[in-house]
Amino acid sequence: MKKKLVSILLVSVLTASVIFTGCKKSTDNESNNKETTAETKDTEETKAAEETKKPAKKTDIVIGTGGTAGTYYVVAAAMASTINNHSDLLNVIAQPSKGSVENINLTNTGDIQMGFSNADGVYFAANGTNMYEKTGVQNIAGVMSLYMSAGQIATMKDSGIETYGDLKGKKVCLGPPSTTITEMSKTILMEYGIDPEKDITPYYLSFDEGLQKLTDGEIDASFFVAGVPTAAMISATSTGNVTLVDVDEKIIEKITSEKSYYIPYKIPAGTYKGTDKDINTFKIMTEIFVNKDLPEDVVYEFVKQALENVEEYRGSHIVCDEINPVTASFTSAELHPGAAKYFKEIGIIN
Repeated sequence: MKKKLVSILLVSVLTASVIFTGCKKSTDNESNNKETTAETKDTEETKAAEETKKPAKKTDIVIGTGGTAGTYYVVAAAMASTINNHSDLLNVIAQPSKGSVENINLTNTGDIQMGFSNADGVYFAANGTNMYEKTGVQNIAGVMSLYMSAGQIATMKDSGIETYGDLKGKKVCLGPPSTTITEMSKTILMEYGIDPEKDITPYYLSFDEGLQKLTDGEIDASFFVAGVPTAAMISATSTGNVTLVDVDEKIIEKITSEKSYYIPYKIPAGTYKGTDKDINTFKIMTEIFVNKDLPEDVVYEFVKQALENVEEYRGSHIVCDEINPVTASFTSAELHPGAAKYFKEIGIIN
């Protein structure tokens, strides 16, 4: 009887142990399952957070400039680098070009998104006048104004050329092809009674090419429009044998009264080696314009980053000291909605 009772007790203990062990395993499994589920959830949430933090693919924006020796390219390249460092949306590419007119034409067709031009080129394109009289109004809008560029005509000190009137019968570079620079040089010459196609031998060359041909003795004078000072002219005047010719003040007054985008200006004496007096000339605003169809957020981001981080590229050229939100808001073409949005946001325009 005792043996039977002990056996029953042993069976009961073993059964209880099995049940307890089974319950423990079940509990452990449930706990492990919960931990695994929690870990999976955490991992998924972490991945989702990481995906959210990843910047979207940047939008490429090609901006047409000018020759690499000119101010357009120097400023655009420095501005592009700064914008790219600060923007999660844009990747701006400064592209060398033949200048204003080519930039306008390529932007109009959408081959590039933005461009640099003097104010007269933007005005002509936006209003379908001058060189755009036949083709009509171009598909461009204003983005921002930057700085003033000055008309400059260089000659050799021993050339005997004292005024624009002395250029008659000479070989003269009127500026780079496909730019509005030639409009300024021709305007000045015509006021001196010189037909730019008949009374001189005209050349159409880039800044550095024109100055190189001048110093090599192949031409008598070379005209260009650029920020003061400009690298090509600094290089050409390093020997002190090249100087600038100024415009008669009465002619300046007459031209500026007829063409509002030209403004009287003096290049200070000593700006370039060999030029020992103030040079009377014109200055004109350099502007950035854009294809009208570019999205509002893209143009807004460009203007915002360009203006709010100007200190980072100000040292690229002295003309960048002129860039500020107030003057930036005045453009020769109607502002693109994205640019207008930014200027309204900071209280510059209504």
